[in-house]
Amino acid sequence: MARTPLLSAVIVGSLAIGIGLNTVVFSWIQARMLDPLPGVDNGGSLYGVEPQLRTGQYTGASWLEYQDLQRRLQSMRDLVAWRTTPLYVGEPGHVERVSGVLVSPNYFAALRLRPAAGRFLDDDTHNSAHAAAVISYGLWQKQYGGAPSAIGSTMRVNGQSVTVLGVTPRDFQGTVTGLFFDVFLPAAVAPQLLNGSTELIDRTSRGYLMLGRLRDGVAAAEAQAELDIAMRELGRTYPDTSGDVRGEIAAAWNLPRGPSRMLNAALGILQGAMLLVLLAVCGNVANLALARGSARYKEMGIRMAIGANRAGIVRLLLAETLMLSGAGAVLGVALAIWGTNALRILPLTGVPVRFDTTIDMQALLVAIALGLLAGLIIGAAPALHIARSDPFAAFRTGIKAAGRSPLRDGLMAAQTGLALMVLIATGISLSSYLETRNSDPGFNPDGVLLAAYDLSGRPRTPTSTRTFNATLLDRLQALPGVGAAAIASNVPLDIHGLPTRNISVEGRARPEGVTDQTSTLVVTRGYFDVMGLSMIEGRDFSPLDAASAPIEAVVNQAFVRRFLAGGETIGRRVTARARPHTIVGVVEDSVVNAFGEPATPLLYFSYRDNNVAGGEIHVRARPGADVAAMGPALRSAMAQIDAELPLFNMRTLKDHVETNLFLRRIPARMFAVIGPLLLILAAIGIYAVVAYSSSLRRAEVGVRLALGAVPGQIVSQFLREGLTVIGVGGAVGWLLAFGLSRRLVGAAADPTVFAIVPILLLAVAATACWVPARVASRLDPTTALRPD
Repeated sequence: MARTPLLSAVIVGSLAIGIGLNTVVFSWIQARMLDPLPGVDNGGSLYGVEPQLRTGQYTGASWLEYQDLQRRLQSMRDLVAWRTTPLYVGEPGHVERVSGVLVSPNYFAALRLRPAAGRFLDDDTHNSAHAAAVISYGLWQKQYGGAPSAIGSTMRVNGQSVTVLGVTPRDFQGTVTGLFFDVFLPAAVAPQLLNGSTELIDRTSRGYLMLGRLRDGVAAAEAQAELDIAMRELGRTYPDTSGDVRGEIAAAWNLPRGPSRMLNAALGILQGAMLLVLLAVCGNVANLALARGSARYKEMGIRMAIGANRAGIVRLLLAETLMLSGAGAVLGVALAIWGTNALRILPLTGVPVRFDTTIDMQALLVAIALGLLAGLIIGAAPALHIARSDPFAAFRTGIKAAGRSPLRDGLMAAQTGLALMVLIATGISLSSYLETRNSDPGFNPDGVLLAAYDLSGRPRTPTSTRTFNATLLDRLQALPGVGAAAIASNVPLDIHGLPTRNISVEGRARPEGVTDQTSTLVVTRGYFDVMGLSMIEGRDFSPLDAASAPIEAVVNQAFVRRFLAGGETIGRRVTARARPHTIVGVVEDSVVNAFGEPATPLLYFSYRDNNVAGGEIHVRARPGADVAAMGPALRSAMAQIDAELPLFNMRTLKDHVETNLFLRRIPARMFAVIGPLLLILAAIGIYAVVAYSSSLRRAEVGVRLALGAVPGQIVSQFLREGLTVIGVGGAVGWLLAFGLSRRLVGAAADPTVFAIVPILLLAVAATACWVPARVASRLDPTTALRPD
């Protein structure tokens, strides 16, 4: 190895890259599956209980439904419930919005947590008339400097006094994978802190999530069967609120709501691609090892001639290869420790996201196992090939016995095929990401600033909410540089998606038992102008102060095609939540939940007709105005209305759109690095193999040149032999990649990728073959024919 330092360095570096990439992705998968809830003991054994409508929509549970299921599900123990809610913490003039959680009394005990300070909530605090809270370790350090005096102190939450009871462990984030929360309150305080909320007695108020552990010896299928029975019984007992609801048991790392399953699919595809990269690297390095070993035929012949047996030769060669792969594994771990930080914080503004992924002992064991496996894959074929050679023939003919090798050709073909598959996957990923990123969302994201506010916990009536929103819009529209302003309940392309509702359309016949559903959005007049959406038919909503106007709705073109085909649109009625809405306008389609989705029906409601607790301010800047610089003006406008109501999650609409692409961006960025790197490794491997082969054929080349062959013929022969092998391997890899792409995406991927990538690889391979062939063709025949 010391005599060939460059070759050894290439082998170690190649393996380090392959092992490091796989270890990084494994650490991400491990964080999702084995430890989905940091700080929770054995969080991978937790299961979620997800109520689901027959239409497929996951609705959450009501507090009363949770209590019913806690009694009925004997197959699960420690069933807990919680729901997230924004909270406002601080004294007047210094209010800060934090992420809060309302929890069941057994929440902390069931998760087997130990407080960092103080104590946790329990049945006594749940039933107490005075509100108590547990705060996160981070908030304890930030607000109280980690002082013990924080325990028992009072803080203002939503304008009311709450006693700090305890502090969560440092690593605990909450029970929503990837999100972290700062204040944990007993669910019993919801009426007190959330403006008289009736969620504890209202079965239609579905906001709670449930999580628990299976009892010993109980399988998930048994728990699912018991849940099915329980949901049917609740449906018969409460037909109005539970008659159309069933349930699903799912592992905590694979919950159906939110981005979990989409993230899992992305990580699975990424891990498969990384394994292909490692196989391509192993094929490359195995070929290098075989070519390197071919130069040692005489050495191995002498060893066997003086008494070494074949098993000893195999052990020797495997030991050398395992040393190289071990060094590659060590360097790969170092790369993985650096690379795994890429998912610690995802680029999501306004969402409390934190992924703690680390290289722990399990990841280290995976890296070691990959190193050993790679060493065996790399070393086995060359070792067995050399050990099977005739020692006397090897001693007699020297390196001439090692000219072209079918095994070496096979490894080069396999390496090329695997490299081509990964390069095509790289091209497809980048092409898909760029196509999605550059696609038209239907609305105009340029020049729009977003900011959120929330009135939850404040005394309000429908009239006071309309007055507040009308005053806010007037102030926003009067700001310098503002061209248009509006308020919406949500923003399209939100990571959680827009809410859906069951609807009934006037004059539309539906099959028995079938419920129509559509995505919904509550907006103010002027929203379509801010978003750059054209009104196809009809008009915008009435102003907020138009008290005599009927309850109105606006629909998009996809809604018309789905539910109103063949009839008049304007004036038709759509019933949602038992209230009829008159359609007054039709706007053009736009992206609703994700890029690449088919046109989605969207039903717009008016803020005038809905007492919405919060909203997303949408402000479009005038031409030439700096949208990013308008933030202070928005905060000032809000402070003039309510000094204690902060704006949060301020970002441009363009940044918000970019956030929706983060799951596509992570693998695309990895592939953007892996693709060129793999191309370089393939070029190095092909060059090294052809260079070794040409060095072993010096005598043959010398004879050909002495008999009158010209250098061009020598180069042509080497290129023909090398490119034939590469072409066969590439053709197989191309066919496999084509078949996999059709299987995964249901249709052939971008044909440009399948055309350009093979040409690029062939050009690189031809160059890698040509350089050593050119060197060989310039040999001096008299030098080449001298005895070894």
